[in-house]
Order: sequence, then C-alpha cells, then structure tokens
Amino acid sequence: MDDEDAIIPLDPLDLRRAFGTFATGVTIITTVDEAGEVYGFTANSFSSVSLDPPLLLVNIAKSAYGLKVFGNAEGFAVNILAENQRELSNTFATKGTDKFAGSSWSSKFTGSPVFDGVIAWFDCESFQQVDAGDHLILIGKVLEYDYNSDAPLGFCRGAYVSYGLSPQMLQLVSSTGSLRVGAVVEVKGNILLETDPDSDEVRIPVADNVGDIHSPDSLLGKLASTGLEAKLPFLYAAYHHGDTRFIYYRGEVLSMKGINESPHLHFFAFDAIPWDAIHDTAVTSMLKRYITERSMGNYSVYLGGHVSGEVYPVKTGD
Repeated sequence: MDDEDAIIPLDPLDLRRAFGTFATGVTIITTVDEAGEVYGFTANSFSSVSLDPPLLLVNIAKSAYGLKVFGNAEGFAVNILAENQRELSNTFATKGTDKFAGSSWSSKFTGSPVFDGVIAWFDCESFQQVDAGDHLILIGKVLEYDYNSDAPLGFCRGAYVSYGLSPQMLQLVSSTGSLRVGAVVEVKGNILLETDPDSDEVRIPVADNVGDIHSPDSLLGKLASTGLEAKLPFLYAAYHHGDTRFIYYRGEVLSMKGINESPHLHFFAFDAIPWDAIHDTAVTSMLKRYITERSMGNYSVYLGGHVSGEVYPVKTGD
C-alpha cells in the first residue's frame, strides 16, 4: 500500500463526538458485591440482544472504579431513567461520592438496586462477558423486569434531550399567535373525542392550555371530567394554521375513577369513529396515523403546517 493510501489514524475525541450524535436513553447500571455493598454507574451504552433467551448488554469502561466488582458479580440491574431523573443520572456519572445516599431504591432477585421512579428496570444474572478494546461488554440474562409509560430521559451530543415539549418550548411555539393544546387519549381500545357544542363537529379534545385537573377549562381538566387522570409525556403533532399553533400530545392514562362521559366528550371504538363529523383534515390524518401506528407499536411526530409537514419516526422498541 502506498503511503498516500495509508489509513489516517482516528482522533479518539472526535470519534467520541461522532458516536455521540446517536440519540439514546440514559441508564444506571447497578450491582452488589459479596459483602452487600452496592455499586452503580450511569451509561447510555445499553441494548437489547435477544428475546429467546432474554438477553441485554451494557458496556463498562476498563478504567471504571467498579470494573472488578461488575466483572465478578453474579448479576446486575439496568435502570432506564425517566425524564425527571437528570440529577440521579449526574450523581452516578461522578466519582468519589456516596452515590446511593438520598436515593430511594429496592433490590430484586439478584440483590442489585432498582430505583424508584424509573420508566423500566431489568434484573439480570450474568450470562457472558466480551473483552472489547477499552471496554468490557456485560451480557445479562433477564430474570425480572417492569416498565411504565412515563417519558424517558434522552441524551445526544453530550447533553440531555426531551421527547416532549417543556413549558418554555410551549411559550416559544405560541409566541407568534394563539395556542391550542390537545391530546390523543385511548382507553381500552376506545379513543376520546370531543363534540363542538356550537357546530356538532367532532375533534380531538383541545384547550387553550394544559393546566391541571382542577381547572375545567384546561386540557387536563377536560380529561379529568371523564374520570381519567392522564399524563401527556409524548409530543405527537405540532403545526400551525394561520396565526394559531396546535400542539397535540399522545396521552397516557394513569388511573380511571369510573368513566363518566360529559355532554361533549365521548369514547369511540376505532371502527366507530364518526369520520364524517370530523371536518378538520389535520385531525382526520392524525387519528388515522395513530390507529396505524398503534397496530405496529411504533409512533412518530408530525411537524409542519395544517396542510403539509414532515412525519418523524420515534423508535420505541425492536
């Protein structure tokens, strides 16, 4: 090979920046040693591996303080962090502190700590280890797990990212005009729709603000009036129509205290949606997209205008 054709050595720091463009979730990996002392570190190098047998993997740097402990451990736990657990992530990304002080956690079958409030956890027995350069790959066999519908903590390009819209972002979106906020909420295969009292037009429930469950004019207040307590963790569509900005979330139901339909809020099975009564083409498109995506288990986000825009896929699983 000629000198001019020789491979140029890679810059490790620049390569790390390139790897960092891949958006991930954030996890805390934990274990316990033979003396009962607990260990943990923050990582975004997590991946599912196999369903049969149920395997996952995480990476630990060979320079890590707990390398020997994790390498010798009979098991470990993976904690996938929720959007509001940035401080916990930062704590376990530091060295030389009592990382578990002040945190609330419990142990599962392997004894590895599982934190309260995470969106998912996996308790694993050690299955295999792979030596990989400056890291050790830990492959675990899942023994127990659990998960919920809270929004995840994201990470990309060295910074945390949000998968929803914060109040500050809502303010920016609505700064050039009025704002309407809605939610696509499904309960046991039925979609919640609202009838306009002035025109009998059917639409996705909307309000001028998200508000809270005690405000009847807010979006959460409308949902609460049906007996639903809901969270709005995922952005589903954001578009403008004239001077009005529309923000729609994909809602998650926390509890049902008996469903009581209000005069203008009703639940419809997917095959009984009154399409002819929905006059807004954007709402029709959104509902049809939701029904299709729900059947596949993969959701997306629409951004643009009332007539045209872009649909961005959101990875939710394999």
